[in-house]
Amino acid sequence: MVFALAVIAPRAFDVPVRLSQGETVSGTVIRVIEERLDPSPPRPTMVRTLEVEIAGRAVAVEETVAQGDAQLVAPEPGDRVLLQAFEGAEGTRYFIVDHVRGGLLLALALGFAALVLVVGRWYGVRSLLGLVATYVILIRFILPGILSGYSPLVVSLIGGIGIMASTLVLAHGADRKSGAALGGTALALVLIVALAEFAIAAAKFTGLAEEDAATVFHLFGGAIDARGLLLSGILIGALGALDDVTMTQSSTVFELREANPALRAWELYRRGMRVGRDHIASIVNTLVLAYAGAALPLLVILASQTEGVGTLVNREFLAVEVVRTVVGSIGIVAAVPLTTALAAWAAGRGADGDDNDDGGNGRRDSEPPLPYRPVETLDEVDLFEGRRSRRPEA
Repeated sequence: MVFALAVIAPRAFDVPVRLSQGETVSGTVIRVIEERLDPSPPRPTMVRTLEVEIAGRAVAVEETVAQGDAQLVAPEPGDRVLLQAFEGAEGTRYFIVDHVRGGLLLALALGFAALVLVVGRWYGVRSLLGLVATYVILIRFILPGILSGYSPLVVSLIGGIGIMASTLVLAHGADRKSGAALGGTALALVLIVALAEFAIAAAKFTGLAEEDAATVFHLFGGAIDARGLLLSGILIGALGALDDVTMTQSSTVFELREANPALRAWELYRRGMRVGRDHIASIVNTLVLAYAGAALPLLVILASQTEGVGTLVNREFLAVEVVRTVVGSIGIVAAVPLTTALAAWAAGRGADGDDNDDGGNGRRDSEPPLPYRPVETLDEVDLFEGRRSRRPEA
């Protein structure tokens, strides 16, 4: 599936090429040549002239920042910086646009991968492969598909199901347990799409309340559907939590089935939902905090307004966040009973069985169940062999 979405499907895409505003290069700050404050109106301006080494040669770069403007952390000697090159009548001029952070990000990513491998071992390797599959589908299928003018909703839905199928199979293997998790995820995604589409239409959202969305809309001349892009963001944002919820529920049900093969599908569902309700209680708060953290600057702005919350919530930039949080949470909560039901049906087929099916426990359903006695003391448990020791006769 990864091959189909990342290699075959992109051949149908026609991604528009944007003209570059200038070449971006990296350099190292050698020293500060001059630093002065220009008091000229309308606002005082800080002017710094830096000597930067670019491709083995020293270049003087002027950095000008008006007081009160957003600015970079001032580069110091030894810092690696990104510079934009512009050709003019006086030759090539360079402007510092940001700091180079690639080395730090690579170190963090390697540290994360190492921790996953140490703790997860073989499962860690498989989960990292699933992460790579997610990145490949996102970069090679979802983004080019949207840029090519295809429906963001359709592209994101296909890509999201592809991501979940790839990550679940790579991380957990291709079995009934992963199949139940994938089925629950697909049903939850359909529910999220339906609810989000209804909410966006009913609330009369333009999809342009966020600055980045407005930039994309105008940059591509309105060729990209802003409302579809908003819906796609809601869908993709819920994928990560869906992976956690659906796989946890499916694993719980199959573990219950393995612990007691006599359990029927309804009993598996009932017991699985006990765990699911605990999961719901924790995941809902997690989702709200995750969205609140991402929108914290917006919340700070709202806290400083004189308008009441009842008025502010009607404004699109805030209403969008409410819809994003609520719709995503509804889909994730609904995934718990959906996945539990699918997993119980898949795991309980052996117990319910056909007429000629032994249910996977070595006996026919017509035979009476084996006697069961709960373990009462630790002395009755063989911790090394994983089986119950024989109880001495009284």
